[in-house]
Amino acid sequence: MIEFKDVHKWFGELHVLKGIHLKVDPAEVLVVCGPSGSGKSTLIRCINRLEPIQKGELIVDTMKVHDSKTNMTKLRAEIGFVFQQFNLYPHMTALQNVTLAPMKVRKLPKKEAEDQGRYVLEKVGLGDKLHQFPASSRAASSSVWPSPAACACVRKSCSSTSLRRPWTRR
Repeated sequence: MIEFKDVHKWFGELHVLKGIHLKVDPAEVLVVCGPSGSGKSTLIRCINRLEPIQKGELIVDTMKVHDSKTNMTKLRAEIGFVFQQFNLYPHMTALQNVTLAPMKVRKLPKKEAEDQGRYVLEKVGLGDKLHQFPASSRAASSSVWPSPAACACVRKSCSSTSLRRPWTRR
């Protein structure tokens, strides 16, 4: 599913990723943890080419991420990525926030997107917040929110840079 082969990443003279070898199989759950500044977010950002690698090979679902011929729009439609600092649309309910990407990116019908959205919100204990707006919910400030939003959108890979309240899709 995701494979890093001798991946290196530098920021100027700072060698952030040093020969990363990693293979994540389909349906496998992997936690990347470490101290601040150790390269966790950089590693994840490389998966959908938000950060370029300088050396090595990165393959996601048989696609070579850093090959100029790779259709990044197609690849990114299969990857959910949640930034540590995320923003919800304040004028939309929890369910609307979670279903927006599946309808826009994956072109899912509203009913199917809502079914997925209900499922992931219930899975993380927010089933009672479906029709609440972020400002009216104490949970809106919780880092539990971005994971269902990403995982409702994708079928293959879901990544988060926040480890405060992890959620795994089974």
